[in-house]
Amino acid sequence: MKNILAIAVATALIAPAAAMADTTLYGKLHATVGNVETTTGATEASETVVESHSSRLGVKGSTELDNGLSATYGLEYGIDLDGDNEKGTNGQSRSLNARNTFVGLKGGFGEVRVGRHDTPAKLATAGLDAFADTYADMSNIIGADGHRVDNAVAYITKVGPVGLAAAHSTEIDVVSSADGDRNGGTTANTVMANYSNGPIYAGLGYTAVDDVGTMINIGGSYKTEAGHFVNAVYETSEGDNAASPAVAGFPGGTKEDTNLYVAGGIKSGAMTFKAGYGKGETDGAGEEEQTTVGVDYSLGKKTAAYLMWNDNTNTGRVAAGAAESSTTATAVGLVTEF
Repeated sequence: MKNILAIAVATALIAPAAAMADTTLYGKLHATVGNVETTTGATEASETVVESHSSRLGVKGSTELDNGLSATYGLEYGIDLDGDNEKGTNGQSRSLNARNTFVGLKGGFGEVRVGRHDTPAKLATAGLDAFADTYADMSNIIGADGHRVDNAVAYITKVGPVGLAAAHSTEIDVVSSADGDRNGGTTANTVMANYSNGPIYAGLGYTAVDDVGTMINIGGSYKTEAGHFVNAVYETSEGDNAASPAVAGFPGGTKEDTNLYVAGGIKSGAMTFKAGYGKGETDGAGEEEQTTVGVDYSLGKKTAAYLMWNDNTNTGRVAAGAAESSTTATAVGLVTEF
């Protein structure tokens, strides 16, 4: 809490300077109350939980420079609403963690950003997640949807309805999904192209992580004026070599992953009825399926309540030696943005 107050005070102190800059303080607070049932092998458990889902606080903006240029910046931090994060030495929750934090330069050429950022490949299809930041997040199936890299240099531009972006990370930590250990640093390159025009959106992303693997994700959506929508994402990934670790959506070794996510929604007044399905398969290592239904109820322009049910079943697509598992979550949530 002291860290959050410090950010708020600092923001207030720079308010006079903001008069000469385009600065925005923003945030998203998202919490649920629900029941989570897990089955791992022959072990079953059920508990009622309060959970914070990717709540955040940020400052973003730009400052005009000479020659038609602008300095851009963003500082976004995740907030632990429920106090579950790892405690510090004083027993208090470490409530802040870095999300997208960058400084950049923008002009007629586009924009260059340097820092920590979502990869272009992630941004190509992230907006197609009908249950983003919930138990049913698309990243459970689509690997690229969970990618954010450190030490990144990114270029972003837009030409009419077409957007283009590329990023290079000079060093990222590779954490094995099998044992949780860090396997040293490596480089990563990602690119994306998207098209948005009226009700139609399409995006294509490509990711290459040195000595880990390559990944292609492609998706599209159609949204009517009434608010009804249908989304789809398809992804393939392949390990670089026999020694490649299974990390961040990559299958490890020389295996291949094939992942599919589809979702749709029907809007009726303040309510939107939604459903989603995802399936991922790893050659020779089983599959994972996720099914979700829910309803959102708009309480205002930037506030909504929702009810959702999600089932994720992993029938063999697990780390070596791990037991097959399933998780079923039923939750009531509240989301507000500012």
